[in-house]
Amino acid sequence: MDFFKKPLVAIILAVIFCGGILSFNTSSKLGEEVDAVEDSFFTNVDGQRSIYSRLQEKLSASNGVWTVLVKYDEAAAEELYYDRDYLIWACEGADIASMKYANDDLNDEFARALRTLELYNLTAEEQELVDEYSTAFNGAQKMIDENSYNSEVLEFMRSTYNKFPTRELAEFAGVNPPETFN
Repeated sequence: MDFFKKPLVAIILAVIFCGGILSFNTSSKLGEEVDAVEDSFFTNVDGQRSIYSRLQEKLSASNGVWTVLVKYDEAAAEELYYDRDYLIWACEGADIASMKYANDDLNDEFARALRTLELYNLTAEEQELVDEYSTAFNGAQKMIDENSYNSEVLEFMRSTYNKFPTRELAEFAGVNPPETFN
């Protein structure tokens, strides 16, 4: 017990105790703020649909194009299916950065699929479906591009996270900043 009565030990224990409380407080309070910002990626806010819901629309449209493409070019359909599956996996993991990369890949592959379909003589019904799916896909991407989520993240970074000593405390507590979708 005499060990704990020494001034140096008392100071070290006080520093450890205060550091633990500071870390816990920062982690819980700042972590809640970061979560609130990132929640707007997944939930509809301020009269606009979430980016996550728009990604679901794009998945549906790409599936529709796939149903036509598979009749004409199985290899191209497989590539579209692969990139669609990648976005599904990223959405299930709820990782914003992964969803961004998967969305970019799906955009490229969807455009390739449409170019591939132009090489074939589709029936009028198939062409009408492809046009509808393409409009839905591109409309969803336009709404993603116009979504306010990225500006909300940047505003949070400027107003809260990047201010001294918040960033340093966040690093100490292991709180990562919210991720953008751009």
